[in-house]
Amino acid sequence: MALIEKVSQQPHILKGLSVEELESLATEIRQLIIETVSKNGGHLSSNLGVVEITIALHKIFNFPPDKVIWDVGHQCYTHKLLTGRYKNFSDIRKYRGLSGFPSPEEDSRDIFKTGHAGTAISSATGLKIGQDFFNDRGKVIAVIGDGSLTNGLTFEGLNFLGSTGKELLIILNDNQMSISTTKGAMSYYLTRLISSPFLNKSREEFIETVKKIPGMGENIIHLAKDLEKKAKYLIVPGVFFEKIGLKYLGPLDGHNIEGLLDILKNIKEIKEPVLLHIITKKGKGYRPAEERPDDFHSAPPFDIKTGVFMNNSSESAGSFAGRVLEKIGEENKKVVVLTAAMEKGLGLENFAKKFPDRFFDVGIAEGHCITFAAGLCKAGMKVVVAMYSTFLQRCYDQIFHDICLQKLPVIFLIDRAGIVGEDGPTHHGLFDISFLRTLPELKIFAPYSTENMRDIILQSFEEKLPCFIRYPKGKLPEQLYPVKETDSRLVILGCGSMAEYSLKAAEILKREGVSTSFIPVDKVKPLDETILKELDSFDIITTVEENTISCGFGSAVLEYFNDRKDVLRIGLPDAFIEQGTREFLLKKYGMSPEGIAERTKNFLRGRHND
Repeated sequence: MALIEKVSQQPHILKGLSVEELESLATEIRQLIIETVSKNGGHLSSNLGVVEITIALHKIFNFPPDKVIWDVGHQCYTHKLLTGRYKNFSDIRKYRGLSGFPSPEEDSRDIFKTGHAGTAISSATGLKIGQDFFNDRGKVIAVIGDGSLTNGLTFEGLNFLGSTGKELLIILNDNQMSISTTKGAMSYYLTRLISSPFLNKSREEFIETVKKIPGMGENIIHLAKDLEKKAKYLIVPGVFFEKIGLKYLGPLDGHNIEGLLDILKNIKEIKEPVLLHIITKKGKGYRPAEERPDDFHSAPPFDIKTGVFMNNSSESAGSFAGRVLEKIGEENKKVVVLTAAMEKGLGLENFAKKFPDRFFDVGIAEGHCITFAAGLCKAGMKVVVAMYSTFLQRCYDQIFHDICLQKLPVIFLIDRAGIVGEDGPTHHGLFDISFLRTLPELKIFAPYSTENMRDIILQSFEEKLPCFIRYPKGKLPEQLYPVKETDSRLVILGCGSMAEYSLKAAEILKREGVSTSFIPVDKVKPLDETILKELDSFDIITTVEENTISCGFGSAVLEYFNDRKDVLRIGLPDAFIEQGTREFLLKKYGMSPEGIAERTKNFLRGRHND
């Protein structure tokens, strides 16, 4: 039986393993993660980078009563394996399989469902202070990535934590820096010294001890204070953290298990907030991921031997939008493109290379991105903000206050709108139509083909109001046209990404003897006046959208007709949707072509029975 299997079945075994055995465990875990992600897809680079620190945390701390919160959460695969989920690991990210993110429903040692960066320090601080009310002495640990330090919420949490002085351990996993052997060794010994139990006695205890040295006590205290002050500014890169009330330790080699164990033993007894800075390598242990960490951040299935992805080579809607922007950027020197740490995922690599002075990746700072865009627009630039739908949710106030209230014609390209598949509820983009519809002074578009997308993007540069253009993770058909049946009293309105499925549903109904017309819809707010006039000739309207049914496109149509027509709204339920492939989930919720046709027939039957 493999060591990882034994440890997963009996986690207490980990406590008795030697350093050599822990290193063997790390090797087994890496191999298992690589093999599993090569089949299922998933976050590879980040998980390979945190194997040793995760093992060390489980060796030194006790979960429970201690608790660990994983910021972002996609770095939790080793944690899952060390908490009894080995036997189900092969099904990670599959429907009804393990989540690729922490999930309290799976295991109580997953404290929060964390899918967006920047939340861990605030939630960990709240958890720690809340525990104090119940005299719960369990340790609280937050593991954050260096990318989280670009997020404003992280700094709000750090600022507050420092003011409380509460005992909390923050592991800063830094995988953007290199660490030389000399610097690593020196830093390790300094950190070991600074974190030692003797030096972490209270300042008063330390002073009283030194005073007892005959004839030298006062001089040593004066010298120690002077050295402490100067040494921190000379050799410790964490002065910022010290200034806001955190004890900074590091940086350390995050792949040295023995060193990590040594330091964590000392840190465990420090009764104040501590930030331990570790240096790790993304993709550690798998050369293709080490050489192309961004490509393997969220990887599709791949061939282990070559590192070649097995995904469909067809162009995604996002990549197509990126090509359209490149062409516009060549012709219009005022065009600037902004994103928040998602350059590759949004298909913007070529724009960034061609126009480096007109491309800005602000890091994981979505709110800043929107207000920064407002300033650029006010200065006279033509601004495009590209962002995933799930991350746009973080910017509601900035969209309201800094964009719509100012009537600034910023263009928003909203990728991953709708079901995004195996990443699950934290990443589905199911709410953007609903929350954007509540705001005035904006336009919402949902292209239904690449031809239509090109037209909408070009048109948006002429608009006087902010424009939000939402599209799916996958591809759109090249072209799509309405189908008008002269004798039909039923029409299906397919909004954006659901237009293709809606057309197929209309074809199914026609074959079954139900004359059905079809209209693809690309305007969500305001509704298309031309289409609204066309609807006068129909008695029954079915709307289909890849958005939650609450306050979506169908609701807008229903509000417009106000009981003058029968409207069947088809969309995703008012719920958080689980993980699974897009095709599977759309079918499950009655949104496949067959499902749309069946629900429409049932609606017709009910109407006739009335």
